[in-house]
Amino acid sequence: MEYRYTAIVLKKKEVGETDRLYTFYTKEQGKVRAVAKGIRKSGAKLASQLENGTLADVAVARTRGTGKITGALAEEYYPKLRDQLEILHVVLITLDRFERLVHFDEPDERLYLLLVDFLQYAEKSAQEKNMETARLLGAAFLFQSIAHLGYSMEVHVSAVSGKQFLGHERFFFSPAQGGVVLPDECGDIPALLIQRNTIKLLRVFQRHSFSALLKIRATTNDVRELERIVKHLFEWVL
Repeated sequence: MEYRYTAIVLKKKEVGETDRLYTFYTKEQGKVRAVAKGIRKSGAKLASQLENGTLADVAVARTRGTGKITGALAEEYYPKLRDQLEILHVVLITLDRFERLVHFDEPDERLYLLLVDFLQYAEKSAQEKNMETARLLGAAFLFQSIAHLGYSMEVHVSAVSGKQFLGHERFFFSPAQGGVVLPDECGDIPALLIQRNTIKLLRVFQRHSFSALLKIRATTNDVRELERIVKHLFEWVL
């Protein structure tokens, strides 16, 4: 039986002498895998339609086990990303982490649309050659995806006591405790020191669409800390 998917290419892996195994996130079925036979042979046309990060219509023949890709046509190639290798690298790392977060055959249209939205705004950041915005988008996408998967973090008040942050100078981020906590609330649970400005940016992640990030002028240190916090959350979820 042949299935047709609207799919984002998340990753690919070479298998055998001429084949390649692809992992997609699809609108119809969530995460799926399929093999492209002979795609690494000289003159094979399918490979150009299935670059990582491409949005494509994909046809898969499936009976049992891993399906076989019978056709693919790229709908959106995001060409500006291909011209900005450093920004593309950020996007590919983000896609790899997203792939590790989601399970096979669990369709989620909202998550699919969030992924498409991320790629569209990453393309805009590449067009403007704005590396900091691309990094913000990657962190925001993972933070929102993790929240959608059931791990929403409290960043407005203490996740432990509910206390406001007024009058406090030091804060910690603890996924195990549900978000931002005050110093005397950490106990023996691992937590990362987090700056007030980083908390403000996490609030933006929660309340606003990706378009709002195009207007933010975050410092390199702000972006670096956001990435550190989101990476810590990602590793905790796994």
